[in-house]
Amino acid sequence: MEKNNCKNCESILSGKFCSNCGQKVYTEKDKSLRNLIQEVFHFMTHFDGKFFNTLKTIYRSPGKLSLDYSNGIRQKYYKPISLYLLIVVLYLLFPLVGGMNMEMKYYKQTAIVGGYISKQIENKSIVKNLSEELLSEKFNEKSKSTSKILLLLLIPLAAPLLYMLYFNRRRFVFDNFILLTEINTFFLFSIFILFPIFILPFVYFFDMRMSDDVFVPISIVIFGLYCIILFHKVFQEKWWVSVLKGGLFALSFMIITVNIYRMIVFETTFALI
Repeated sequence: MEKNNCKNCESILSGKFCSNCGQKVYTEKDKSLRNLIQEVFHFMTHFDGKFFNTLKTIYRSPGKLSLDYSNGIRQKYYKPISLYLLIVVLYLLFPLVGGMNMEMKYYKQTAIVGGYISKQIENKSIVKNLSEELLSEKFNEKSKSTSKILLLLLIPLAAPLLYMLYFNRRRFVFDNFILLTEINTFFLFSIFILFPIFILPFVYFFDMRMSDDVFVPISIVIFGLYCIILFHKVFQEKWWVSVLKGGLFALSFMIITVNIYRMIVFETTFALI
């Protein structure tokens, strides 16, 4: 009897799946339109189920995803880092607010380093023999791609904050990574996707404008409340300790981490022009 080999790794097949690499043994039936429709349907229901279940868990029970995933309960969840990457893509495809990806002109207004950035822009204009308007166009186009990649830095940038607050806890790096991924997923999805969608009708029908003086404090409050509840569930401390640490983490994250990220985006994008 003739034995078939796996198309992927050349191992001898003895069933519907390769015992070595796990690839399915495909036949002519797998190329039919009916099978294609079945696979698409399976992907959509599988994706929707895990995706929305994971998002629902993040919002209904802050910290549960991190605890479950670290304790080996993973099958019912969408992979946290994959979810975060998907949210990043959604945010960059449908940017409802400037948020994390700023135009070059706004960097000049940054507190403390605004003067230094203005000098950099002036020097670059002279060296490249470009007007500031043309330089700004090149920068804004380039930053769309660099900011997408560099959003991954928000997770490691927030790690020192978490470590300083819980340096006495013996936790695996993996556990902290999952926790920070959950926090950043909530931050990005809530502040830059859900919140703008919520205020969009007011902007459209009532011509209201959401300035940074209003947007930033509201964002800190929303993010702070989430961190407080999450820290209380994960670290099982008294509520007043969770309020103190959660609020401090949220404020530090918004002020320090976000600004460091933006400076990295600026310097990286500026160097690529």
